[in-house]
Amino acid sequence: MKINSKLLLVSRIIVGLTFIFSGFVKAVDPSGWMIKLTEYFIAFNIEGLQPAAVVLTFILCCYEVPLGVGILFGLRGKLMSWLLLLTMLPFTILTFYLAISNPVSDCGCFGDAIILTNWETFYKNVILMGFTIIIFISRKNIKPIFKGFWDWGLVIISTLLIVVMSVYCYAYLPILDFRAYKVGNDVKELMTIPEGKTGDILKTVLVYTDLTTGELKEFDASNLPMDENLEYLETKPNELVKKGYDPPTKSFKLDDSTGVEVTDLFLNENGYRLLIVHHKLESEGSKAQKKLNELVNNILKDGNVGVWAVTSALNEDVKTYINKYEVPYFMHSADIVLLETIIRSNPGLLLFKDNVIIKKWPSKKIPSYEKLNSLLYN
Repeated sequence: MKINSKLLLVSRIIVGLTFIFSGFVKAVDPSGWMIKLTEYFIAFNIEGLQPAAVVLTFILCCYEVPLGVGILFGLRGKLMSWLLLLTMLPFTILTFYLAISNPVSDCGCFGDAIILTNWETFYKNVILMGFTIIIFISRKNIKPIFKGFWDWGLVIISTLLIVVMSVYCYAYLPILDFRAYKVGNDVKELMTIPEGKTGDILKTVLVYTDLTTGELKEFDASNLPMDENLEYLETKPNELVKKGYDPPTKSFKLDDSTGVEVTDLFLNENGYRLLIVHHKLESEGSKAQKKLNELVNNILKDGNVGVWAVTSALNEDVKTYINKYEVPYFMHSADIVLLETIIRSNPGLLLFKDNVIIKKWPSKKIPSYEKLNSLLYN
């Protein structure tokens, strides 16, 4: 079957760039892809594979980019075409199953850069599968743009670069942040519905039993009955009437140790303040905590920067941890998904000016008091 050369070139460009982009956004934020893999393991009841999430994350990052480079530049055409087909076929089938069963909210194929629903992911894969078939049929006609050393060299170099980048981003922080809590964003603004826009319009329906006839009757929450012969039975789940503006983040919520929400206290505090994020406490290293203790103790003496801390750990574990490491700050409570979204490092440190995030530090780069002051006054 003869494939038009221009159609083959377009297919290679689209598929190659898609794979390069997909692998790149995973390599930029390997911790995020590990979290997504863990969601899959839980959804499919294979939690025993969770320890392998780190290895699988790096394998996938370091597979997609070289494959995309090979397809894009026509390197090792036959081999890359086979690898492409053997990759796309099972993943297209898998995404069809995900679209039907919906075990996770999104596939995570483009990380946090582009969020796709499971059906959107399946349609995307169907389109890519069409281009994949074109490339596979024409594999013998694919000519490399670079020859000699670069035929393999470009694939090897792209692999090494993506390995180095993914390891660095895993050890520290993503070099590109696609989440709502990136440097420069105003958290309060991201939670607010802008003037002129409205949120979702919902309809609440209450069900009553007619005591005379036993008949069930439904009423809108804005028009409740006053008949004494009607007895309230239940409230149905809210029905979406009209989709409204969806703020980039709605999950930012902090509680104190008693469960009382203190989100507004945090958001209404002006000036500079640090937010210390502990995802969990059992895996904490004393080295990072020692630096945090030293930094906070100096800040408390000076009093020019507010200090907040938050964790997902239980109160009893928090008390034990604070006593063990002589932690000089109180820890509030938040959902671990929120904390892992705010910053990938555990522990991690954020500097706010009012509600704008102006700096992030991973556990390996906790700043000294002098460096923090230098940042504030410069």
